[in-house]
Amino acid sequence: MRSFLLSLVVLLGATSAFAGPSPEQVREASVVVVSGSADHMDQVLRKAGVSYVVVSPGDLPELPLHSRQVLMVNCRGETSQASRERVRRFVAAGGFLYTTDHTVKELLEPTFPNTIAFNGTTTQEQDFPLQLRGDEKARGLLKHLGDQSSQRWQLAGGGYLFKVLDPHKVEVLMESEEVKKRYGTGVLGVRFRYQDGAVIHVTGHFFSQPGQRGGVAQAGRAFEQLSQNVVSEKAADRARLDSLYNNKTRREVTLQSAPAPSAGPVPASEVTTQSLKPGAALRVLEKKDNYAKVRDDQGNEGWVEQDAL
Repeated sequence: MRSFLLSLVVLLGATSAFAGPSPEQVREASVVVVSGSADHMDQVLRKAGVSYVVVSPGDLPELPLHSRQVLMVNCRGETSQASRERVRRFVAAGGFLYTTDHTVKELLEPTFPNTIAFNGTTTQEQDFPLQLRGDEKARGLLKHLGDQSSQRWQLAGGGYLFKVLDPHKVEVLMESEEVKKRYGTGVLGVRFRYQDGAVIHVTGHFFSQPGQRGGVAQAGRAFEQLSQNVVSEKAADRARLDSLYNNKTRREVTLQSAPAPSAGPVPASEVTTQSLKPGAALRVLEKKDNYAKVRDDQGNEGWVEQDAL
């Protein structure tokens, strides 16, 4: 059954330009790709053999995204406020967000302020030598990217370079001395934590370009390898999330807006569901009197009675 579902998801990845996936198919996917006008992450995932579904930016507010997934947002990353809020909740619950290029301004700046920002510099299409950075915890994301003398990375025509606003929050994974000499900044890829999840952002476009000159093809393979690494790191992250979301509901509960019997449910605009079924995995964020503030694996938050856990 599992293999059938994964095959179906791959098929949907190829056909989703014509028909969007169902909520159940979104829940089953390990990777959810948000379509964009300037990039095509599906090309990389198809080559890498990774299962995925493709959705439109307008679908995001209602999607049952959950903490065990990777959400990949294609450039340009233009989203509504409601879509950005859904992405924020997804990452807060433990999801991995993987973005590129213009999404730094369109999505990351308004959703995760004081982390990274577009620095006002646009690039020309060209590949450059790449240097790997990051501590031991970053090695999973950077594995198999090659030695520093041969690896290359491709910048996009009209691409957005970015700056790190808070080096205490943001870890640089990749940079290029040659890009820095040309444009004044050489940061190519970063990662930062947000609550229980993580955001990985790179400049340049996801898709590889086989058949072109060697440097460009090699840069495309670097994108492909990094994308595979992100998916693998998310799969390995499950044990950590299980240890955090270690409470379950005993009965169906309504997420309340405050820790009081008279409080109404949390506003529907702030959650994908106002009620949780028995057995829902939760993280307890806070306790007050007979109530606990909880978060589920979709990022829905609210107050419930403690005896319901």
